[in-house]
Amino acid sequence: MKLLPASLTLRLSLAFAGLAVAVFSALGVYLGRAADEHMLELDRHELLGKLELARHAAAGAASAEALRAGLVESLVGHHGLWVAIDGGTSGPLFRWPDEAPAGALPGVAAEVGEAPAAVVAAGRTLRAVAGSVDTGWGETARVVVARDIAHHTRFLDDMRRDFWLAVLAAAFLTVGVGVLIARKGMAPVRSMAQAAGRISAGSLGERLPTRGVPTELRELVAAFNAMLARLEESFIRLSDFSADLAHELRTPLHSLRMQTEVSLSRVRTADEYRDLLASSLEEYDSLARMIGDMLFLAKADHGLVIPQREPVPLLTLARQLAEYYGILAEGRSVSVEGVDIPVPGDRGMLQRALGNLLANAIRHVPEGGWVRVVVAEDCGAARVTVANSGQPIPAGDLPRIFERFVRLQEGGEGSGLGLAITRSIVHAHGGSVEVHSDTEATRFVVGLPRS
Repeated sequence: MKLLPASLTLRLSLAFAGLAVAVFSALGVYLGRAADEHMLELDRHELLGKLELARHAAAGAASAEALRAGLVESLVGHHGLWVAIDGGTSGPLFRWPDEAPAGALPGVAAEVGEAPAAVVAAGRTLRAVAGSVDTGWGETARVVVARDIAHHTRFLDDMRRDFWLAVLAAAFLTVGVGVLIARKGMAPVRSMAQAAGRISAGSLGERLPTRGVPTELRELVAAFNAMLARLEESFIRLSDFSADLAHELRTPLHSLRMQTEVSLSRVRTADEYRDLLASSLEEYDSLARMIGDMLFLAKADHGLVIPQREPVPLLTLARQLAEYYGILAEGRSVSVEGVDIPVPGDRGMLQRALGNLLANAIRHVPEGGWVRVVVAEDCGAARVTVANSGQPIPAGDLPRIFERFVRLQEGGEGSGLGLAITRSIVHAHGGSVEVHSDTEATRFVVGLPRS
């Protein structure tokens, strides 16, 4: 069961209203207590003053009649005040005014002292103080002074009622104003949502505006724009890859179709059909290798190429590869030198990566040229350099040499995926690969971590 509405604006508004009610309620409780204490202090001051007045009058009076005469004159005009004086043996000495509450005071205020206390006399709520006094005629009397606090109670009740009504009105007002403020504050978010809604596969180059964005949303906008940049890059790479793939597959498929059509154009001998099938088999093998390479690159792009970890001695591996590819190097010098540095990795994948570099170097070396493989240690890492003599690679082609389906020579051999696979394998091992080319040599440098 949902306890809060789904709207973020309404949630914020209700939170503001709740906070306002809590603050106002605490303020109301504080003000109510302060008003009670203030009223009590006023009553105490007045009651103790009248108690001292009664004591002074009783001490200076020669008789009960003189006491009554003096107090009546002093108490005229004090409305809501009751005074009762009782003698120890003579009973009631004075009542002011002559009403029921005054007569009931001695009984209900028997336990009251000079600290003001609330009592109920004749249906009235009073606040009273009491004390003893020695009269002028030698008798000890008890004086009780009380005042009606009904008007205080009504005042405080009215104040509390008006305050809580104001709190309720403030809560509704806070909700309304909070909704307006929250909607205004959420305007940048709505603008971001509208801008994001306009972005499609054909407009991945669009970005969310960063100008005027609140500080709290800048990180979100930056992250969203970075995500769009990654999507755009991936989409462009996928589009290019699809176009290159279609182009690369079209040639062997067209060749197979033409061979088949030619072979079916007339009846041929068994040897001719055998030659045709052998030619088609070569094309099928080429297609199978290309598809396998593309699947490998697709896995590498998604981080699914996870190499096994075992010590692989690089110099030993390079010598084995040089011996294997030696048949391609007729009339060319191939040398391997350096130190045998073991690195943790997948032997088969590293063999494929370095084999691609070595085969590529041998393929592009002219007659009488040389290929050199050097294994060395560089700042705690292993470095394998595959260099070959010959024409340098144009500087404009170096940045894209590791891309898919790139052939620097028109009609060159291979699928154009070898160097892309090499880069993916090296990156999967946490290493790096780069190329340098000048008039002296072309060098592919592979760096692999030793741990």
